Amino acid sequence: MGERMRDIKHFSHEQHSLKLIENGEEVVGVSHDNDEKGEVICCFGCREPILDGLCMKCANLAPVINYHLHPLHPLMLIACRGIGWICDVCNSPVSVKVFCYACNSCNYVVCAKCGIAIALEHEAAIALKQEASVKFKHEGHPQHSLTLQLRSASFLCDACLAEDKDFFYQCDSCDFWMHKTCASLAHTIDLPHHPNHPLVLVYSLPDNFYKFSFNCEICTKHIQIKGWLYHCANCRYFAHIKCALNAKQHPIPSDLVGTSHVEEHVNEFMHFPLSDSFTDPLQLLHLEKVSIDDDGATEISHWSHDHPLILNVEPQGNNMHNISCGDLVEVCYGCVRPLSFPYYNCKHGCSFNLHKYCVELPRTLEHQLHVKHSLDLVASEFYKCDGCFSLGNTFAYKCETCMFYLDVNCGFLPNTIIHKSHKHPLSQVIDPNILCKACERTFGGTSFACKACNFHLGIHCAIRSPRFLTHRYCKGHEIPLTYPPVEDHPEDFYCDTCEMEMHPKLPLYHCHKCKNSFHLGCINEIDYYANVKVEGTRTISYHKHPLTFVRRKKTSLYVCFGCNLDINGRLMLECRTGTCPYRKTKYVCFGNNFDINGNLIVKCRTGTCYFRICIPCHLKKTK
Repeated sequence: MGERMRDIKHFSHEQHSLKLIENGEEVVGVSHDNDEKGEVICCFGCREPILDGLCMKCANLAPVINYHLHPLHPLMLIACRGIGWICDVCNSPVSVKVFCYACNSCNYVVCAKCGIAIALEHEAAIALKQEASVKFKHEGHPQHSLTLQLRSASFLCDACLAEDKDFFYQCDSCDFWMHKTCASLAHTIDLPHHPNHPLVLVYSLPDNFYKFSFNCEICTKHIQIKGWLYHCANCRYFAHIKCALNAKQHPIPSDLVGTSHVEEHVNEFMHFPLSDSFTDPLQLLHLEKVSIDDDGATEISHWSHDHPLILNVEPQGNNMHNISCGDLVEVCYGCVRPLSFPYYNCKHGCSFNLHKYCVELPRTLEHQLHVKHSLDLVASEFYKCDGCFSLGNTFAYKCETCMFYLDVNCGFLPNTIIHKSHKHPLSQVIDPNILCKACERTFGGTSFACKACNFHLGIHCAIRSPRFLTHRYCKGHEIPLTYPPVEDHPEDFYCDTCEMEMHPKLPLYHCHKCKNSFHLGCINEIDYYANVKVEGTRTISYHKHPLTFVRRKKTSLYVCFGCNLDINGRLMLECRTGTCPYRKTKYVCFGNNFDINGNLIVKCRTGTCYFRICIPCHLKKTK
């Protein structure tokens, strides 16, 4: 036969011995008539198919058990003799000749399945008592011994910080309670959410991470310093005990409720971050409508200008968006962004230019960020945009009733975007005092949010932080926008501009070649004067030469003397005189150490002086 068998004697079949079959297959009886398959043999004790050793439970049932709900007499194992017997535990009928436990004195019956459960519970109680008699030491609470309590209770566990009902260990010397299951946690686990490295169990947040606040990667809730957790130190990956174990057993689906129907149209949305800092969303949204071979009118009248405007579709000079470094940047009067074809300019020679798509902007706009009233397109008003908080003096959409303003770029931002920093689409909202997940600054203007995940990005981090930036510290190559974890960089990050330690879970600009790192705000400061268009010269008291308003696109060496930050492409006042005492300050700014990155700049243009000053510093000096 090849199968190892063992003979036993059993009270239910005294006339013959029983042999144990251990091959784990169903035992099939002899077939009758011409049936292809015989009848499946069931256990005589429980009437279950004989499969995978199920009958071993019936064969090894204790002949006598004690049950705490029937304390007067023990229960004897018998074969059911009567019809209509009902199990007093589960209230199920007990078949004739099937095993059961019974008390003849009380007519109390317990079926075999309930009897097995009672026996196992009794064995577990005995084992628990033996375990409770031994003092327990655990490395998660090394200062004192622990004692296992024999009753389960619902309490707040000091290990997993969850309130569940369980057996527990209690400290003999202090108020430390721990679930019994937490005492046997695996020291390392592998999660599909973090496939590159195993997660290691630690009994508190490592002290080298105390400087910053961390959230659980699974539930996004705050990680407390004293709670146990699973983490990957190299990737700064943290997860609550319960979250990690639940995620291991039940992987989180890629989409959440309320997002799956949006993700079906993911290819229809704009993807951020964009390629460079000179790309504006308004232009990209109109690419399909704009063509260099456009058949539009070559001469038009526009409400924003007194003279006729002429259409330009051929390159003229070097005032385009793709101009070479050092060229003056000419901007559109409507969106205050670099000119690109096709565009209109003044027939009479005024320095007035409009992109063709800015000419075609609707005069009235219904916007989801201001649903109370429609917005009217106005020009030549000084305003502050309620979307990005930038100042402006050209085109804007305005609600006269509420004095609500949106610059034209904010007015035509996409309602939904895809951003590399989050797995779900982000919708445009305007919420007071949201916390941006990229820079951890509070912001009250336009933001992009995933409500299901409570994830927000401020407008500047969402759409105005490009994929690559240049900096003089990294000559000859661009610096990519990087999202943690940064591979092969387990040490801490320090910003090479402000020299402050950087939060290891926030995006940063990081040069893998030069090992330089920058905060988003340090390398790409918000330009609150991006929508201001000013021309001409100014005579000021703190500099003896006239200063001229200009914008230039130069290399990353075009920096501020006071703060050493990039002023490339910004509006500034310029001085270039050969006799100026500041002539050796080429590509620097005299701003009394005022942070001018991304701000309006004032510069002298009388020769080779290269004196530059930002508008905030200029205003400060002229008070």
